[in-house]
Amino acid sequence: MPPKKAAKKAAKKAAKKAANNPTKDLRRAYEHLGRVQTLQALLKDRGGDVSTLVKLAKRQSAEGEAKSVADLLRAAEHLSFAALAEPNDGAISAEVEAAVEEEFEHLQAKAEEHWEAEEATPQIAKLYEASLKKAAQAKAKGAHRMAMELIRAAEALAHVKGGAEKRAPKKLAAGSLRELAAS
Repeated sequence: MPPKKAAKKAAKKAAKKAANNPTKDLRRAYEHLGRVQTLQALLKDRGGDVSTLVKLAKRQSAEGEAKSVADLLRAAEHLSFAALAEPNDGAISAEVEAAVEEEFEHLQAKAEEHWEAEEATPQIAKLYEASLKKAAQAKAKGAHRMAMELIRAAEALAHVKGGAEKRAPKKLAAGSLRELAAS
């Protein structure tokens, strides 16, 4: 990529990141939480990591971390779908398999690009690494849907940045996240 184009791309990315919208993150968190709660009813006893992520999201919510809450709940949603996915997708066409492989690699690259181990809590790091490992295993076994959900969970976890023990919380409108934490 030419230097001028790379600089422009970096500036655009920085502006987008700076425009992080807490209201949008709250809405995302609310929507993900609703889907996770629906999926938890189907999971029964198979949702240990999902429950852990929901608890972490509630803790982050109390700290005013709207973006991390939304990303934690997005990861929980993908882990829920992975737990419900069939371990064998059956035969898929070479064209579909190539498209799935391309997207898997794209998501894996995004996860690796955004992952900052020093910013993550030990719990998040453990779930991130487990999601990557299980995604690769599922992919190797031909469980494409499960692999895609697991790699999407890892990519979501790569966006979660710390918590109270890692950095000072952002201040948001009073009560805006407390409602989510109370649910």
